[in-house]
Amino acid sequence: MTRIMPGAEPFSYPGNDVGCLLIHGFTGSPQEMRGLGQFLNGLGWTVRGALISGHGTHERELARTDWRDWFRSVYTEHEALAVACKHTFVIGQSLGGALSLHLAAHIPLRGVVSLSSPLVTDLKLLWLARVLKYVQPYRKKGQSNIHDPEALAERVAYHYTPNRSNEQVLLFLRHLLDDLPEVRCPALLMHARQDRTVDPQTMPRILHQLGSSEKEMVWLENSGHVVTEDYDRQVVYTKVRDFVSGHIT
Repeated sequence: MTRIMPGAEPFSYPGNDVGCLLIHGFTGSPQEMRGLGQFLNGLGWTVRGALISGHGTHERELARTDWRDWFRSVYTEHEALAVACKHTFVIGQSLGGALSLHLAAHIPLRGVVSLSSPLVTDLKLLWLARVLKYVQPYRKKGQSNIHDPEALAERVAYHYTPNRSNEQVLLFLRHLLDDLPEVRCPALLMHARQDRTVDPQTMPRILHQLGSSEKEMVWLENSGHVVTEDYDRQVVYTKVRDFVSGHIT
């Protein structure tokens, strides 16, 4: 396996029997979740920051994985967290949010938090990705959608995206759509109105599909896509804190 990029390492902060699993986004790394993880651990909670399979090393590693590998790595991290904790919450950014919802559909959780999560199910995009993976195996990424220049400069993520992996994202999201009604635990969704990566109107679509009786949307006004690192990060931290605190008694 290729060496992990500096700053992309998974993290684990011990605490009490309240456990929070943090999951980063597509082509990103645990770096984008570390600040939130440290904040939650400061409240006494146990925190794990997952490294999704194929991420944090080299784009070639990502191209060798599929969405089931990504989910397996998340599931394994949750199993490790559940050994030490009575109450478990899963909190994900972008693809990590979608993986969190998928996990919530299959195992009991105290709550799930989905940040900037996608739900693209257009078959035309899927067929395009299937063609492009042969014509153009890797696509150079543009600048990450983060408004805060200091956070943008500190970002640890891939510079290229394998088109085979784009195909896997689309396959996964079509699968996720069928699973959303199976999510029964309390759910908190957050999305920035200025997100240029994932259409903000995706959040109401996800909310509508969820089977949870307790579910909430929060709009963020000053951020781009990576809300855990952008100008609204303190809002995100506080909302996550309040959500977890409200579901551990």
